[in-house]
Amino acid sequence: MRENLENLKEYALVTDSASDISKEFAKKYNINVVPIYIHYNGKEFKDGVDIDSNRIYTLQKEKKAIFTSSSPSPHDFAQVYEKLLKEYKKIFSIHISSKLSAVIKSARIARGLIKAEKRIKIFDSLSGATGTGFMVLTAARSILKKYSCDKILFLLNFLRDNIKMYGTIDTLKYLQRSGRVPAIASLISGILKIKPMLGIKNGIVEMIGIAVTRRGSLAEIARRVIKDFKKERWVIVSIIHTLSFKESKRIMKKIQSSLNCVDTMITECTPVIGAHTGPGLIGVIVSKLNSDIADLFI
Repeated sequence: MRENLENLKEYALVTDSASDISKEFAKKYNINVVPIYIHYNGKEFKDGVDIDSNRIYTLQKEKKAIFTSSSPSPHDFAQVYEKLLKEYKKIFSIHISSKLSAVIKSARIARGLIKAEKRIKIFDSLSGATGTGFMVLTAARSILKKYSCDKILFLLNFLRDNIKMYGTIDTLKYLQRSGRVPAIASLISGILKIKPMLGIKNGIVEMIGIAVTRRGSLAEIARRVIKDFKKERWVIVSIIHTLSFKESKRIMKKIQSSLNCVDTMITECTPVIGAHTGPGLIGVIVSKLNSDIADLFI
């Protein structure tokens, strides 16, 4: 694409709906959210656009519904990219782990189709939910500070290297069918009726521990977060959940009393995550921060 870029704005920002960016943040920071598709009973829905979490949980409870999902198509991304490149010199496109979804693949195909490799930076978060969302918000606030492309990429890489996720769930039957959970976790949970604790390492879901009860799993998650981050000068913390707000508040209170949190948030998961997990998911997503990122969130 050979165009005169002098009169264009500097950077645009794109992500997918699995990043759990709220509509409020998307509007405030001009974040373009490309929805993932949710499939049920022969119908296709756009995540967070024409289906919500309550509808999904109702169908799971009353109909024992099993949902599937698919990434946005290259055409979906190409439409967004082409529109933005008329206004902006470059695009940061930050997405869910390429080891959990084909979203990154679609984005890369779209970039090639419109021949905009030099103007679109696609970043694999190797994370998901607000793990990806932290990176998106960091990029958004960095853009407002007029940071350079290299500095923004440095901050994104810092977060990718330091974000940790700790989670538990009431039942693994939904995740098991999606193929996104370790087989050993499903086997142990099914036979012993215990609560596996899950995390994401190098972009892949793994089992990080077990507990006899849900209460025990939540207490262990809080203990691990505090132990792992108690020596850090600054941390950012998010708790994602599906119909588990009260439990999330209790865990966050423990964490806030023990760590120096420059920002915290409790977020109900986007519908596509709830479709794969069902009710009862609680995940704590934490990262240490350097001074530059801490300044963006304080």
